[in-house]
Amino acid sequence: MTKHKSIGSLSMFFYPWKKLVSDARRGDLFVCHIVQEARPVFDPQNRLEDLRSHFRLRASYALEIAQARDFGWFLDHHGDELSPRLLVRRIIWCIRTVLIAQSAERGTPEFAPSILAAAAPPIAAELIAERHRYRIDAAMRQQFSRYMAQEGGKPPLSDGATIEDYRALFLRTGNKVGVQTIDRGLRAFGDEDEAHYR
Repeated sequence: MTKHKSIGSLSMFFYPWKKLVSDARRGDLFVCHIVQEARPVFDPQNRLEDLRSHFRLRASYALEIAQARDFGWFLDHHGDELSPRLLVRRIIWCIRTVLIAQSAERGTPEFAPSILAAAAPPIAAELIAERHRYRIDAAMRQQFSRYMAQEGGKPPLSDGATIEDYRALFLRTGNKVGVQTIDRGLRAFGDEDEAHYR
């Protein structure tokens, strides 16, 4: 199983090799980021190059785009239930995921915020520029609502949908970030649980 360990400011994820290879073959964007930008610190078996040889970019990342947008609508409607710091991080995650997936569909996946912002609609670029904020304010909240109205497609649920309605949607669609954010990130849990998911 995937494991996470934190020691002070060091945070490490451990992934089973078979899962990484499987994810590489199906064009997973996280593995794409690894094979495109990672540099080995200690790799005596040359696993990184092996992983690169397995990676295949998909023609469509519609699922990832849909999941990020669905999650964006959840944040737009229920974001106040998250800690302000986590809300900023999740807003940026949504926008970056859509932009990364779109760049992958063009055959040139990009991950650097500055490159993504340069090719993004102005409102998305402005929000990406706020990625280092520790707290959200009313202006950023309104800007994200405008982003969702312009770029978020059709909301997956009605305006009156509850957090549990969104959780059921995320379970149905395999939206892991959505489920983890609801299960671990609601205000009652506080910022201390942020390290448990990326």
